[in-house]
Amino acid sequence: MTTGKARPKIAFVSTMAGGPWGGSEELWSRTASHLRKAGLDVCMSVYGWPQRPAQVQALLDQGVDADFRPLKLPAAKRLLERFLKRRKPTPIPRVSMAWLENQRPDLVVISQGGPWDGLGWMRACRGLSLKYCPIIHANSEIWWPVDVWRDDIAGGLPAAAKVFFVSKANRRLMELQCGFSLENAEIVINPCNVEVDRAVPWPDDSVTRIACVGRVDPQAKGQDLLLQVLAMPKWRDRPVELNIYGGGPCLKSLEAMKEMLGLANVRFAGHESDVRKIWSLNHALVLPSRFEGLPLVIVEAMLCGRPVITTDIAGNAEYLEEGTTGFIAQAPTAALLDDAMERAWSKRFDWKAIGLAARESIVTKLPKDPIETFAKCLMEIAG
Repeated sequence: MTTGKARPKIAFVSTMAGGPWGGSEELWSRTASHLRKAGLDVCMSVYGWPQRPAQVQALLDQGVDADFRPLKLPAAKRLLERFLKRRKPTPIPRVSMAWLENQRPDLVVISQGGPWDGLGWMRACRGLSLKYCPIIHANSEIWWPVDVWRDDIAGGLPAAAKVFFVSKANRRLMELQCGFSLENAEIVINPCNVEVDRAVPWPDDSVTRIACVGRVDPQAKGQDLLLQVLAMPKWRDRPVELNIYGGGPCLKSLEAMKEMLGLANVRFAGHESDVRKIWSLNHALVLPSRFEGLPLVIVEAMLCGRPVITTDIAGNAEYLEEGTTGFIAQAPTAALLDDAMERAWSKRFDWKAIGLAARESIVTKLPKDPIETFAKCLMEIAG
């Protein structure tokens, strides 16, 4: 009797060290669950946070084998060591190397928050002759690679089966940083946390409410720029309220900044998992990012029928058309953000129509099922 080809084993590695969970983790974790439900052998390597994320526990409950790497240093100190001491990328822990060698997957998917986080894993995969593909979720000019990384970059990226990016802009920046084109690059779409079949009803118009949704971390998300704009006299005199959704490491400092500026119209709303609830209360998204990949909150706001005000950083503007579906600040500065917000304010009575145009535009650009699409791609690579 002829037997069919064995299904491939796929390993997922997350390099996220800044917190137990984030938007970059949705793609790999949902894909791992999808493949496991399809009967594939799936394993994962993640940091061993004291409070295990529910998504990781769900994968364990599905029978996904796990390697929990130690959190040796706080994320900030690791970044300082990497970017100030200019040392070579840290090799993966010995126990993780032994785990990888024991698993010997047909493909290793390295989910990277930044562009260079996975260099040690790529080196390990090459040493074990394993196929691998990194997913680059964010990039920035401030993360320029140093010379001692050149061998790992030149050896690791071109040898990948694929290098996945979530935005065209991040791919272009990384190619400039590397000094060579990545012919094996491909754009991948992250999954959303909102239904795509219907917009959210338009909120009450008595007060204009804008929402900033994302990690409370001004270094990345630029909430401080937004507070500076709202502190301008003209914005103080306007009937506008700002709701900041999310948690993060800089909440108290932003709350203190709000009090110092006397912004009574700013509210910190905490984490809200119900995306439709956010947009049932707010008229527009404002996201003054300093660095990004392609934020899910932009896609979700557009799907819910809301205009977007954002900075032209990474993939933020790739789905937007100025004045038609959103308003784009050319750089993350308070002056340029104010300029974009002023253009939006001048069209505030058209926001409902702009939001519906944003929805009509985005639904034509998204795959029906991003997870199934990505899972099929990985299975083809794994063979």
